[in-house]
Amino acid sequence: MKLYYSPGACSLASHIILNEINVDFDLVRVDLKTHKTEKGEDYYAINPKGYVPALEINPGLILTENVAILPFLAQHDPKQDLIPPSGLGRAKVLEWLGYLNSELHDAYAVFFGGPLSEEAKTKAYAEIDRLLTYIDNAIAESDHDYLVDDNFGPADAYLFVLTNWSNSIEHDLTPYKNIIGIRHKVAERQSVQMAMRDEGLIP
Repeated sequence: MKLYYSPGACSLASHIILNEINVDFDLVRVDLKTHKTEKGEDYYAINPKGYVPALEINPGLILTENVAILPFLAQHDPKQDLIPPSGLGRAKVLEWLGYLNSELHDAYAVFFGGPLSEEAKTKAYAEIDRLLTYIDNAIAESDHDYLVDDNFGPADAYLFVLTNWSNSIEHDLTPYKNIIGIRHKVAERQSVQMAMRDEGLIP
């Protein structure tokens, strides 16, 4: 497999899960401003949507969108811990992925689309805080160690990557103790450390 990524972008979640399932894969860095790969290829010719992640499963067979890529990769976990194979457990993973993708991802993305006025920033921060409050409360009300159950999974990887963006936009995560708790557990995983080093995010 081959993962097209940009350092620190949401493709980092796919990178983490690829490390978790311990398969051979290639990484191809994409410049999202020029839409060129590190080898000078036109990224639009690979993924007409123009953004990451894109996962080349076989030559010419490309899968896009985190809500599709993350469950696809997780189901290849040899330990069968990352995602339930069927039933309500799997549906809950997809529910979280959908929420993170359509709500939290979009709320953070406002800050990366160009300069914002102070009024727009205030509204955008408030929206992120509203969504994080919901997530933090949901974790508090759960008896599980992670978002869905007691096993780390793709939704946890995605939440970790999105909330990392708070560092880039000078947003304070300290009010969200339950999110921080999951973040700490995720950050300690070897798969996460490897992915962040490979993308140049940590030494």
